[in-house]
Amino acid sequence: MTVQTNPRFQKAIEKAVADWAVADPVRCADLAGCATTAGGVLVPFFGQRHLVSHPAGRVESAEQGKPAHVSIAILLLHYLLTADAAPAVDRWATFRELPGGLFYAQAFAAHAEAPLAAFVADTAGAGDGDTAGAGDGDALGRRISELRAAAGRLGGADLDLADAAVRFQALPRVPVAVLLWKGDEEFPGQAGILFDASAHHYLPTEDLAGMGDWLAHQLVRGR
Repeated sequence: MTVQTNPRFQKAIEKAVADWAVADPVRCADLAGCATTAGGVLVPFFGQRHLVSHPAGRVESAEQGKPAHVSIAILLLHYLLTADAAPAVDRWATFRELPGGLFYAQAFAAHAEAPLAAFVADTAGAGDGDTAGAGDGDALGRRISELRAAAGRLGGADLDLADAAVRFQALPRVPVAVLLWKGDEEFPGQAGILFDASAHHYLPTEDLAGMGDWLAHQLVRGR
């Protein structure tokens, strides 16, 4: 297959491709809320369409034809294989509230939520002439604006929660939200990543952890 490979993902991608090869792509697409084409199944991921071929399991950008990173390929294959058309609960859940979430919660907080909180909290020197003190408010505002701009490039829309929040349609039936709290003199700024409580019907919890990690780093690095 043409998907980029990495030794630590090798077993996962091989199993996902093998499972996909014997699956019914039309049924899987229907359960996942995706469209089918002659070339395979179209799966939007944070607003970017990916084509998943069948039975080969190639995953590539629908617009550019560029192979997806193996971690994204695994996630999209797992989405198609796991989806069961369960309706959204319309209730946000923390990662630790998901089935099995406690097992990964500490790593998720460190790898996904902490980088977002650190970026917002690190306002001293964030802009020209900013120093700790009076300039921090302006610097903080710029940091949040930068994150919102990066979120917009991933299809995010403002959400009326926390001090700042953005909702993403990560996958056709998997909404995700990023929440930011500014903090004060007593408590540092915080960040949280929430999932619709139905998310486990569409991805294993380990994949949801990986998706949150990916999103956090896209927001911080892509600002």
